[in-house]
Amino acid sequence: MANLKLDANYRSDMSKSRMKKIRREGYVTASVFGRDSESVPVEARLKDITDQVKSSEHGVMSLFDLKVHGAPKKSDGIVIIKEFFKDPLTRKVLDIQFQRVSMTEKINVSVPIELVGDAAGTKQGGIVEQVLNDLEIRSLPGDIPPRIEVDVSELEIGRHIRASDLVIPEGVEVLADADALVCTCVPPHVRREEEVAEEAEAPEAAEEAPAEE
Repeated sequence: MANLKLDANYRSDMSKSRMKKIRREGYVTASVFGRDSESVPVEARLKDITDQVKSSEHGVMSLFDLKVHGAPKKSDGIVIIKEFFKDPLTRKVLDIQFQRVSMTEKINVSVPIELVGDAAGTKQGGIVEQVLNDLEIRSLPGDIPPRIEVDVSELEIGRHIRASDLVIPEGVEVLADADALVCTCVPPHVRREEEVAEEAEAPEAAEEAPAEE
């Protein structure tokens, strides 16, 4: 994959007033950690990150060539977004954690699972239910797939697809349990017989109940 470019500034002022100020100006607080080096606090323009992530096939799993300005020691390098935090109300990104990576060292990441095709079971009224949305894998940074596609066209009612059934790109190791359920095709949802029976008995019970005086 082609690396994205990101410029960030070293964040020496850790006060709340500074944090609020940079957020008003469209920046986001962040930290760069990993590879046996101290964590480096930085601030970067949020739009620079989101615009590139949206246009990249790898999305949030993209690699960035990060350049940090003003740091007391060299902190530039290749990073990947490991985690980000959003405001629970506005859903705006407030903080990002970048992990340093080496192109020659494998890392653990989570990639999205995408179901493709029309399941055979849906022709009989079945419903495909996706149980696992992301897959934990281990690979070199340059081998991280943007997604794991799962062909469900042969999936019939009552059948399942598990992690061991997935077609995985070469050089990628699956960390999830081999028996982990990815998706299944179930019959149309029917209300349980006992629920129907209970509703049918309810009016009768109401009629039989003594009237209050």
